[in-house]
Amino acid sequence: MNILIIEDDSSIQMLLKLSLEVEGFHPVVAGTVAASLEILASEPIDFILLDLMLPDQSGFELLKTLQQIHKEIPVIVLTAKNEMNDKILGFQLGADDYLTKPFETRELIMRIRAVMRRVTSDATVQAADVLQVGIIEIDRNERSFKLAGKPIKTTSKEFDFLWLLCKNPKKVFTREHILDQVWGFEYYGQTRSVDMMVNRLREKIKPYDHVLATVHGTGYKLEV
Repeated sequence: MNILIIEDDSSIQMLLKLSLEVEGFHPVVAGTVAASLEILASEPIDFILLDLMLPDQSGFELLKTLQQIHKEIPVIVLTAKNEMNDKILGFQLGADDYLTKPFETRELIMRIRAVMRRVTSDATVQAADVLQVGIIEIDRNERSFKLAGKPIKTTSKEFDFLWLLCKNPKKVFTREHILDQVWGFEYYGQTRSVDMMVNRLREKIKPYDHVLATVHGTGYKLEV
């Protein structure tokens, strides 16, 4: 993992660099905001350790910039500024953690690993909520549905139906199962509601309406 150390004190730079290398990380050092932005533009960086008091610009200002251009990179602030207002501002500007100087390098390593576990876990959950199935892209968080790159507006039940099919491509679902999963309760005797919904969807997704395949006598499946 490539960790960018943004710190102008050479002794702290060296301490952090050696401590991270011992733990198997690959540290990269910058002493100014300008130098750190050059590194971010030219090298893949997975994590940032940021001092707030830098010679050319405030670390708070850099946090604002990072939220705009590198929001995905986790940041731990390392600083002698231990006022509560500074900590609150750091978190408001996007810091993932805040450690005041002096600190134990062992604690820093533990905090880095804890932040990475959280970020990795969040990314896994987010990835599970976005599916790409052939020409279909469906996002459960944003409740958005795209077909061949074109956004398609769907109702709540239409989206839930599509999500069910996209999670299980080519699996055949009976009308009764679809009613139970999409409507949320047993809906016996009203399976025509499923057919009406599928017909409306097919109109919306032409000329790709064939992806909603009918299995005669049974129900529907996603044909990719």
